[in-house]
Amino acid sequence: MTRRPADLPSTFARSFASTLLLSGALIAAHATDIDLKKPQPQGLTRTPTKIELPPGGRVMEFSKWKTVIPPNDVVGEVKPGVFCSEGRELQYNKKIDEWLHFSVDKAFKAEVVRYGFSTPEEAISVFDDKGNNGTDYRIGATLMAFDYRTCGDKDQSGSAYSKVKWEVFSVRRQQVVYSAVIENSFASSKDIPEKEFDAAVMAGLVDNLLADPAFVAVIKSGGMAETAPAQAQAALRLDPGQVVAGGVDKGTPKILAAVATVESGIGSGSAFYISQQGYLLTNKHVVGDDKFVRVKLSTGRSLVGEVIRVDKVRDVALLHTDPVGGEALALRPDGGVVGEVVYAVGSPFGQSLSGTLTRGVLSARRVFEGVPYLQSDVAVNPGNSGGPLIDANGRVIGMSAMRLDAQGINIFIPIDDVLDKLSLTLGSSVAAAPATTATAK
Repeated sequence: MTRRPADLPSTFARSFASTLLLSGALIAAHATDIDLKKPQPQGLTRTPTKIELPPGGRVMEFSKWKTVIPPNDVVGEVKPGVFCSEGRELQYNKKIDEWLHFSVDKAFKAEVVRYGFSTPEEAISVFDDKGNNGTDYRIGATLMAFDYRTCGDKDQSGSAYSKVKWEVFSVRRQQVVYSAVIENSFASSKDIPEKEFDAAVMAGLVDNLLADPAFVAVIKSGGMAETAPAQAQAALRLDPGQVVAGGVDKGTPKILAAVATVESGIGSGSAFYISQQGYLLTNKHVVGDDKFVRVKLSTGRSLVGEVIRVDKVRDVALLHTDPVGGEALALRPDGGVVGEVVYAVGSPFGQSLSGTLTRGVLSARRVFEGVPYLQSDVAVNPGNSGGPLIDANGRVIGMSAMRLDAQGINIFIPIDDVLDKLSLTLGSSVAAAPATTATAK
């Protein structure tokens, strides 16, 4: 849901040309960055095809804007007056940048609803998940080039060209799932109201994004389409971890010993051993693009971890260290029972708080755009990413995936899906029936 930036100048209600006149962006002619004697660059003019909203809707927010155009660069020419004489070159400045930001934001909000990419704001209840947890996708735009040439006053003709780098960030996947540079053109040989002219420029800029087949595929697939299909991996069979005697009540030290802090070039997170052969699981976004990471045990020992396998779309990774001789956690592929007591283990805010264990319940099973997740009210914080969600017997039912901007709602990847995406198989003790299942009282 796009919100109008705070403290916008009153001139934003005006047309682009009016804003230029008030901002002092028009200057006397001189040598320019854009050669106005040459034809204006030509971009695309495409019309999107309306798509269907998924069950539960979809929310897209235009949240990031920046420009690489330096202040005072010439970005076009306006010729006011009835006879369009005395053309004045247009210099880029802060007020123009703010006007463009506001105008693209406004056009984006209208066009994504018009073509079915986003749920209308008025259709989103403050009590449903979308209203409380924010958006599905955050959209960012970087203005790389702009060329605006018009003739006239309240009614004007002319043309406009822009080059924008669009990026789409999936809130659920916590990664950029689309990036493309798109050029746009609009031209009118007829005199039309200046506000109508400017609105068409901005709508066309957004429509070229919405009409891009790659963008459409990414949104329809829930953010998966841009990622190249993973090459089939041979199944890797591992010796399984064992159920810790006494479960969480009596075996907590052994459970905590199986959970480690991972430090990579982009930050830190958590991981957990699933085999005494030295294999650990964590999130892909914890390791980034690093091939080797630092793995720190609860004892203070530090090892080098090699990133063996990743699935970028599911955000999971397999690491390997030298065998440490300690515990490895058993896995429970059934994902647990809604209402039973569960625990999250990890290193919130880094190594200094490693070995943190919190208690909650398994709140629900969720499917977001065809992808299964577990929901729990167990407390997690930055740094818990990649850590295990375990049952009362100390067996892993999920991996921490994301903390939503709503109290008591945290999302985990089912452990069976983690194994599937990384092509991992383990011994029969993985699927052993629970000795007990604690439920919340």
